[in-house]
Amino acid sequence: MSDEHHKSELISLVEELMADIDSKPLHPKNKVLLYSRYLLSKLSWHFTVSSVSKTWVTENIDSKVNSYIRKWLDIPISGTLSTVFLTRNKFGLSICPPSVKFIQCQTVLRKALKTSPNEAINDLWKATSNSKNIQYDVYNSTKQVLKDFRSGQEDKLHTQLTCQGSFFTNITKFSLSQLTKIWSACQSNLPKNIFNFTVRYINNSLPTRQNLARWGLSPTSDCSRCLAPETLLHVVAGCQSYLERFTWRHDSVLNFLATSLQTVSGSHLYVDLPGYKSPSSIITGDTYRPDLLLSTSTGTLYIVELTVGFESNLQKNIERQNIKI
Repeated sequence: MSDEHHKSELISLVEELMADIDSKPLHPKNKVLLYSRYLLSKLSWHFTVSSVSKTWVTENIDSKVNSYIRKWLDIPISGTLSTVFLTRNKFGLSICPPSVKFIQCQTVLRKALKTSPNEAINDLWKATSNSKNIQYDVYNSTKQVLKDFRSGQEDKLHTQLTCQGSFFTNITKFSLSQLTKIWSACQSNLPKNIFNFTVRYINNSLPTRQNLARWGLSPTSDCSRCLAPETLLHVVAGCQSYLERFTWRHDSVLNFLATSLQTVSGSHLYVDLPGYKSPSSIITGDTYRPDLLLSTSTGTLYIVELTVGFESNLQKNIERQNIKI
C-alpha cells in the first residue's frame, strides 16, 4: 500500500475502534484497558510496515486518541496527560500514546533488518539508515522506548508545568513506595466518578476557582467564602471558613480506621479521638501526637498520620514523625 493508503486506513481504524470503545457502558479504567491492549495491537502491523512519519502519527492519531482519553477521565484540554502516561507506581495508568507504539514497532523493524542472517537484508538496513530512520536505531529494545517516554513525561511534570508539576513533585517525593501498589488497587475499585476525581486530583485539573479563572470560565480566582486564592490546597484543607468541615472529615476517616483496626487480635489501639486511649497520654506526649498508634502482639508499632496530598506542611509532619520514631 501507499503511504496515503496507510494513513487513510489508520485514521479510519482508530476512529472506528475508539468510537466503539466509547459507546460501551464501561468503567473508565476498562475503556483505557481496551485501548491499551486491543487498539494499539491493531495498529502494530501498520506501524511496522508503513513509512509514515512519527510527526504524522503524533498529529493525526495521538490527537484523536487523547481526546477520547480526556473524555473518559473527565480531564479538560488544559490538564496534562503526563500523569496518566506514567506507570502505576508513579500514580499513573500505565498507558502510552500511539506515537510511542509507532516508535516501538519501528525499533523492532530496524533491529530485524540489522541483525538478519541474510546479507541482502543487512544491506537494506544500511541503505535506509537515513535521517528519518536513524532515530529508531538508537534504541536496543521496545522497553527502552517506553522507559525514555515515561522519563520524559516525568521530567515535563517536574520542570515545565508550574501548577500541575508542583503537585506531582509533592506526592512523588513524600509518598512511600511500598504503598503505591495499595493505591493502585484501591483506585481501580472506585466508582467511575470517584476514580476520575482521583486522576484529576493528582494532575491538579479539578475545577477550582484558580483553574476556572485560568480556563476563562470564572472572572475571579478567589474563594467565594474567604476571598483567598482558591487553589487545590485551599479547597481540600486551607479555607478558614470551612475549618469545622475539615475537622469533621478528618475525624470521620480516622474513626473508620479505628473501628476497623479494633478487630486486630492481640493489639493495643491508641487514637486521637474521644472514646479511645490517646497516643499523647500513653506513648508520645503532647509534643508529637499522631492520629493513631497500633501496637501488635509481634512488637510492631504502626503510626498513622492523616493528611491531604497537597499539604504545605507535609515535610514538617514527616520530620516530626521521624523524630518520634
